[in-house]
Amino acid sequence: MEYWLYNTDETEPEGEGKHAVMLKQQVVAAWGHCKGLGAEVTLNRPNPGDIVFYFRAGFGIIARAEAVDSYSSPSQSVFGAVGEYRRPVDNLQVLPEDKPITVAEITASTGYQIPYRQIMGRILDASTVDYLNRRFRSVNSRSLLSKKAIKQSSGGFFQTAPEERKRVEVAAVSAVTKAYEAAEWQVKSVEREKVGYDLHCTKGDKFECVEVKGTTGPDEQFIITANELNKAKTDPRFVLFVVTNALTKPTQKKYSGQQLISKFDIQPLQYRAVLRS
Repeated sequence: MEYWLYNTDETEPEGEGKHAVMLKQQVVAAWGHCKGLGAEVTLNRPNPGDIVFYFRAGFGIIARAEAVDSYSSPSQSVFGAVGEYRRPVDNLQVLPEDKPITVAEITASTGYQIPYRQIMGRILDASTVDYLNRRFRSVNSRSLLSKKAIKQSSGGFFQTAPEERKRVEVAAVSAVTKAYEAAEWQVKSVEREKVGYDLHCTKGDKFECVEVKGTTGPDEQFIITANELNKAKTDPRFVLFVVTNALTKPTQKKYSGQQLISKFDIQPLQYRAVLRS
């Protein structure tokens, strides 16, 4: 588990007073370039289960929440700005308005300077983490959003529970399989083989490597692995099917690998670091 300081970005006119909106909606939100990372990537830095402390400029830390397995999606419900994203959180704890934890208080207690100049920065000092957790120990946590609402707020991009993600995946693959079989293709699942796609489809001398992505909502947003992306870039037989509303009214849309690269904005959510030899 990691601990993060999230700056509610209220030093500009667009952000003034928006901490209250975020706490009411139970989200973190950002817009613009965010020091080069972009709002979407910035909000996705905490992993599910990480702890996020809300920092309000001029006041201090005002709340604590847990990052959930539901990532950022486009929104205009907080700042009303172009390029805005928001991400749900859970187990929200809010301090009384007149009792924020100030920067000076933290520095005096632990000697650590929290990264309040960043929109989303890691808190790297264990004593500071302990101090902040103690301050919130007696504060009741509340869930302003139901699990269903958290799922819907992501626009179908991620589902909150692994079981829900599996249901969407199974439904999407089933819909695409039935479509191919109805067209008299031979379909073989290769999902467990980790070859960069889900279905091996053949019809006579035709062969397609079919990757399937499902969502709960109408938006065509999904996670794609490095292996799948590499397959799309290098194999002309690669085909992507995006199945929206997979659990209710499945709608399929087909893309070639080249169309995936040209039509979708593909951004990294995480990086792997390996010590150089």
